[in-house]
Amino acid sequence: MSQEDKEPILIPKPTLERLKLYHRLLIETDQKHISSEEIAQNLGLNAEQVRKDLTFLKTMGKPKVGYHVETLRQELDELFGVKNTTKVILVGAGHLGKALVNYPGFENYGIEIVAVFDKDPQKIGTYIKDLAVLPMDNLRRVVRRFKVEIGIICVPKESAQQVADQLISCGIKGIWNFAPTRLNVPDDVFVVDEDITQSLLTVKHFLELRKQKAYRNGERREE
Repeated sequence: MSQEDKEPILIPKPTLERLKLYHRLLIETDQKHISSEEIAQNLGLNAEQVRKDLTFLKTMGKPKVGYHVETLRQELDELFGVKNTTKVILVGAGHLGKALVNYPGFENYGIEIVAVFDKDPQKIGTYIKDLAVLPMDNLRRVVRRFKVEIGIICVPKESAQQVADQLISCGIKGIWNFAPTRLNVPDDVFVVDEDITQSLLTVKHFLELRKQKAYRNGERREE
């Protein structure tokens, strides 16, 4: 293996986000081969953009045949570390936390939630699926025992920073944050914010634009 092969692939973030979509499509399809046009049509993208994105990978498509689905999916599996099971803990045993623990799709991406934590005495000791809700005092022990790499935060924004600090003090370097607030973390800790409210506002915004466009088009037809 050459030194060049050992170097990590540096992929622009927009391309990486689209590669995630391609990966999901490849998991769901039962085709043996798939073209860039088919990928684009399924995802509402431009075929030229798809081909450009896939140049970051080693798998090559064949004219009039397309890409071999299994080979392309395996390369994306490797890129996203799907085959390496990643241990994850979740803090916040409310409705959202329960929904995430019960979500079966994580298994397809090598994600295993190994423990759930909460500070509410009424939730501690209850079960979500087959996981008992643990007190925060057990956090460090569980992180060490399972070699946990990622922490999910599903607590109110007032508690989020404190929870993040606790996760980081236990060695967590990756945080998936569902609390509607920005976290202050060291440079070596990676945070992905998943603000549900803001996402819904984005959807509402585009729906409103569509309504306004339809209304304007209606006015023009009446004229």
